[in-house]
Amino acid sequence: MTAGSVSRPLKTPTANLGSNGGARHPDERRAGGHGPTLDDEACYLLPYSEAIREGREPEAAVDSPHSPAHWWGEYLPAIRQWEEVTGRAAPPPTEPGRKGGPRVTVEWVEWLMGLPLGHVTGVPGLTRGQQLQILGNGVVPQQASTAFAALLDKGA
Repeated sequence: MTAGSVSRPLKTPTANLGSNGGARHPDERRAGGHGPTLDDEACYLLPYSEAIREGREPEAAVDSPHSPAHWWGEYLPAIRQWEEVTGRAAPPPTEPGRKGGPRVTVEWVEWLMGLPLGHVTGVPGLTRGQQLQILGNGVVPQQASTAFAALLDKGA
């Protein structure tokens, strides 16, 4: 990120991401005494999802090192930074669900975690819910590496 740029962090994927009853507006979730999920934020706070909520086809990704800037709203600085770290453009964050509203894509969650394309989404026979559960139970490799390095340094 550039000096002075600010970006809110996105929620962490959790194991119940594909089974928590679907996305709700973050304010509605908070009013019920709960914090919003990654699915809630992706479906209600990202400009990309607005088209799906309105019954329109979202703009397709372009073949470039970056995803379209207007998909991300206030999250753009964080998305751009992660695109640089991963070396891949962010995939679409949501897709139409069974009832027509947006739902988080497994490919985007896999990308958010810094995993190689197809690490989970390319495993044959897994349902979308199983893929999201696996990702939610997983560890971001960059975080694990940093944690192990810190632990090894403390042991010296």
